[in-house]
Amino acid sequence: MRFLIEFEGPIVDLAPAWFAAHEAAATAVGWSRLDQATFWRLIRTQGRTAEVLPGAKPHKLADYLARFEQQLEASESIRELHPHDEAPAALAELARRGPCHMVTLGANLPARLAVLEEQGLRNLFAQAVALSSDPRRRPDELRVLAASDPRAIVVAGTEALVRAAQSAELFTVGLTCGCCAERRLHQAGASVVLKDLAELVRSLQSGAADLIRAGLLPAPLD
Repeated sequence: MRFLIEFEGPIVDLAPAWFAAHEAAATAVGWSRLDQATFWRLIRTQGRTAEVLPGAKPHKLADYLARFEQQLEASESIRELHPHDEAPAALAELARRGPCHMVTLGANLPARLAVLEEQGLRNLFAQAVALSSDPRRRPDELRVLAASDPRAIVVAGTEALVRAAQSAELFTVGLTCGCCAERRLHQAGASVVLKDLAELVRSLQSGAADLIRAGLLPAPLD
């Protein structure tokens, strides 16, 4: 097996850093900010189209979004991200089953690598890759990382990575522990949607019947 695991969501908890970015961006454009629970609910259910600046005119919203995205990619924001409680043990188990590759749609790969290093997780990944900002190139990049492994699994927390994996014809597990609710991951085309890495590990340990029903090839007979 081979696992292509998205940094954002499956590995790290995004909620605190994303809310901090919302607060900073809203303050910078002179607009009131949402409370954390409301902001995170809207982001998870509606994504970037969520009305996070109620009543704001298009130019104000565009300014906010640019500042929000810039804040998310700032090294100091990324370095504040922490793995989900279950992630280290789950990643170690996945790494015993096959090579793991960390992927991200963000541009600041060094800061993400620093988080993995600080948390003692860097050695669990054979490779770490920032995928292209051009969505048209991502399917080919994922195919290269999958290395023609018929049982490669893309573990995604974002709609964008799910869509890229589906275009690459790779089996895709969407996880709801990130910025996307279950409905959005299904709509993007995830083969199956689970809660977190620990649930994926439990499935594999018990024979992966749910994954096989969704299209994963069974393990070859010895």
